[in-house]
Amino acid sequence: MKLTELEKTVLITFLVFMKKKKSISEEEIVLKFPRRQRKNVREAIENLKKNGFLISEEKKAKLTEKGIKEAMKLLKTGARLWAYLR
Repeated sequence: MKLTELEKTVLITFLVFMKKKKSISEEEIVLKFPRRQRKNVREAIENLKKNGFLISEEKKAKLTEKGIKEAMKLLKTGARLWAYLR
């Protein structure tokens, strides 16, 4: 599956924030993006769940093995990230 730039950014964001916690509130990730992108980020999170990159736990989500591998690959190859993260 080919990921969009936003989905790649969301994957890497989950990877970075999961260093401290096992699972992260989806809203916590969404709030890291500007208001105009938040709807798109929520849709990207849903697409990542459907494709097996994320797992939902109550109102939290975490990366699967597939998601971790993809995020690490993106870090190694140098993904072109959005400059919108705060």
